[in-house]
Amino acid sequence: MMKKIVLFFMLFFLFTQYNYGQENKIKISPSNLLGTSSILLTVEDRGSYSLTIKNKTGEKIFIKKFEIFEKKLFAFKHDFKNFDKGDYTFELSSKKEIIANKKISKN
Repeated sequence: MMKKIVLFFMLFFLFTQYNYGQENKIKISPSNLLGTSSILLTVEDRGSYSLTIKNKTGEKIFIKKFEIFEKKLFAFKHDFKNFDKGDYTFELSSKKEIIANKKISKN
């Protein structure tokens, strides 16, 4: 129950920081990837998107596809417990074009 309350306040805080004029962005909270993290994606336009997570060798280890029907923040949780230690690249793409990326390390 406490995790849900914390997640709600994190999402609320990040959503209130959201500005519709911002560029496409990827935010991971908490960023240490030790367990379950919230992935927050800010997109500028409506359309089909995918988020790909690649390991340090460039191998795709996770892909999530989703539709955006209006400008908004798209959020979901992902469990990183089974991920090995190392560097990961998060790529947000639309129409096979990378529109945002972020590198995160799991220690």
